[in-house]
Amino acid sequence: MSDPSSASTAGDRPVILMNGMGSNFESQWRRNGWVDKLAAAGRIVIGVDLPGHGTSKDAAGRDAADLILDEAVKHGSVDAVGFSAGAWAVLLAASEQPDLFGRIVVLAAADAVLTGGLYTAAMNQPLVDSLRSAEPTDNPMVTLLRGVIADAGNDPESIADYLASSKRFVSVEGLRLITADALVIDGSADGAGQSDLVAKTIPNAAHVTLDGADHFEIPGIEQALKAATSFINGTA
Repeated sequence: MSDPSSASTAGDRPVILMNGMGSNFESQWRRNGWVDKLAAAGRIVIGVDLPGHGTSKDAAGRDAADLILDEAVKHGSVDAVGFSAGAWAVLLAASEQPDLFGRIVVLAAADAVLTGGLYTAAMNQPLVDSLRSAEPTDNPMVTLLRGVIADAGNDPESIADYLASSKRFVSVEGLRLITADALVIDGSADGAGQSDLVAKTIPNAAHVTLDGADHFEIPGIEQALKAATSFINGTA
């Protein structure tokens, strides 16, 4: 989904943005100022919604990394930014087709998701069941995610279908294959933890920790936006 309001500068790589669970391009990136900030720097912005989300509602059974790669191959070389589940998709895509990526920024890619296998369909099943139910819940994570989904205008069933599907996931060995310059951004108050392993394993990675930032707050924090866009634009 190319953003029609984005300006372009000759020679610039397009910038792919992939959202996290529950949100979409409009609610996560445009609303928080990322699209305007990148467009003001002359960048072409391409929003790729996570499978089951937004414009990718009917792609719930696909791998998120493949949606990114579908766009990347059209341009030959891209930059990419991803948040949470979208960050892991960016990492997988950049590890499988490293020549397609110049610079990447990953936000809230907590090590525990990789080391604890939190990405598997089996681990996601309780959340899938909750999203498919209309029953009230006392689970704060489910309550939060339902709110994010509703705020974005997404379909809970489609998101549950995505969570229930089997997906490829980047490995530690895969992280070592990434050749893009990378910026890893996490929050010190993220309940999922930090991204130390991710940052240390990617060969050309810088690491920024936002003091006091929780997981879902990160894309809306001005410090994250400034750090990421400066890095993507090569002005950091």
